[in-house]
Amino acid sequence: MNGERNTVHSSGTVLTLPRALCRSGPRIPGVGFATASVHEGPPVAVEEAERRLSLTMPPRRRADFLTGRSALHRALRVAGLAAGAVLCDGPRPLLPEGISASISHSGGVAVAVAGPSEQFRTLGVDLELGGLPQEAAHLVLRGPETRLLRGAPDAAAQRLLTLYSAKEAAFKALSPVIGPELLGLRDIRLEASADGYLAQATRRPGPLLHVSTRQLPQGVLCWAVPQG
Repeated sequence: MNGERNTVHSSGTVLTLPRALCRSGPRIPGVGFATASVHEGPPVAVEEAERRLSLTMPPRRRADFLTGRSALHRALRVAGLAAGAVLCDGPRPLLPEGISASISHSGGVAVAVAGPSEQFRTLGVDLELGGLPQEAAHLVLRGPETRLLRGAPDAAAQRLLTLYSAKEAAFKALSPVIGPELLGLRDIRLEASADGYLAQATRRPGPLLHVSTRQLPQGVLCWAVPQG
């Protein structure tokens, strides 16, 4: 994203997200990564058909949709790709043939990854700015995965948020491939790996993913790509 705009959280902490995100994002040949923010003003990297579709949405959903599409078109350009209007296929973007991509929104900020599908069968990204109560662990983790929470108690909340985000990125990558049989985050198995986790669906065969994690001030960024 152009510029160095700030996001102010309700806590009063100022977070220079564009700089932090671009510094922390994926550096994978062929994959484009980009951000967009409601704090930029009206999004410019969107198509007219996307703007028209956004008018049918409630205000908050409209803002997420437009910042997400802006981030997506920027990511496509970084990857050397282009697409016309990217509308919706249910909750997912309706991507043109030959493109893999994923979008995430949090706190008025959107991130996107994109690349050619012949090189990347699927991609996933997730941005989380905020926290997750420890009571939510059973909704995210399978029994054996709770060991991934071990360590200093004061870091447990951040570890849980990271695991949640890693599963969200993996879910976004696996869902288009596996379909409705992938019911939720507990249907994804995580194993610790260098620079993040290995992720795979538990109910049926699917691609093995590598999920990279990056800690941010007050949050986490994760992305998933096919392993190997």
